[in-house]
Amino acid sequence: MRGFVFGGTLALALLAAGAASAQPNVTGIWHVSGKIVDGNQTLKATPICNFMQSGERISGNCTSSNAAGPITGVVVGNSIEWTWQSHATSAPGVQGMTGFDGTIVKAGLIKGTMTSTASTAKGTFTQIR
Repeated sequence: MRGFVFGGTLALALLAAGAASAQPNVTGIWHVSGKIVDGNQTLKATPICNFMQSGERISGNCTSSNAAGPITGVVVGNSIEWTWQSHATSAPGVQGMTGFDGTIVKAGLIKGTMTSTASTAKGTFTQIR
């Protein structure tokens, strides 16, 4: 009986360790809403992004009403960093790099800070699936 209890306890401990180290999966369609206020200038980012994840690496693309382009990034634990290389598709679209540094709050919700090559200020973003 003692061997069974020990074996059962060991199995539960191994399952818990595996669950704790499971990598979040961010693959899918995300709706991003972000804003940077820099003096009198407000930069808004509201793209819809298609994330594809392989291990810790993220790739894909984002499209908004005025810009589109590829994304690259990484997910480590509940931390996520990704960059959107946007190309203006119409005015007032912004061309350049927008960086997102966030935390996976729960499945389907990421929040964090964002930067843009179009501004020296930082802003905030939320993305939902």
